Amino acid sequence: MWKSLQPGERVSLGDIVRNSASHSQSALGESDYEVVKADLYHFEVVPKTARASGREPERKIIKYIEIGYHFLVEVWLDHIANPGASFHTSSE
Repeated sequence: MWKSLQPGERVSLGDIVRNSASHSQSALGESDYEVVKADLYHFEVVPKTARASGREPERKIIKYIEIGYHFLVEVWLDHIANPGASFHTSSE
């Protein structure tokens, strides 16, 4: 099940994300991506298919502040035992 990532929500390492708006001009293309690094202000993703190829995949950096404004992101939740635990709202 895909869940839209809302402004203020965060991703975790290993989460699978995708761009949910095909008309959006964003850093994410049409494929699914795996989160390989996450910190307070941004997260890095690599294409899921590229990680299996054995060569260093192209990393994309997504700033949390751009989500909901410049592009829309969805997170795959079925691989998480407790889907609500993956997200937390920033109080900043």
